Amino acid sequence: MQQSDRKPQAMTPVHRALPVLLRMCATIDRLFVVEVGPFGAQLAQDARDVWLSTGNRSRPADVEKYVALLAQHIDNGERRAAFVADARKCIHV
Repeated sequence: MQQSDRKPQAMTPVHRALPVLLRMCATIDRLFVVEVGPFGAQLAQDARDVWLSTGNRSRPADVEKYVALLAQHIDNGERRAAFVADARKCIHV
């Protein structure tokens, strides 16, 4: 194939989060794994991918959206509310 025959490939946009927000997420991930067990690490990674896929993250309020993505995996309402409350304590600048 010659250089001129190649079709341009669409680049997937790369979205990022501020390092301070990623540190908050890492702390929240640890809480989540304690709550749901070892499989929580994979669920957290999947949630992080979804969270970042929708745009750059630059505000602490963005981390609350991440918490909501994780919380949907906790079926018990009381445990979910407790997780969200604990996770929100990790969101500070």
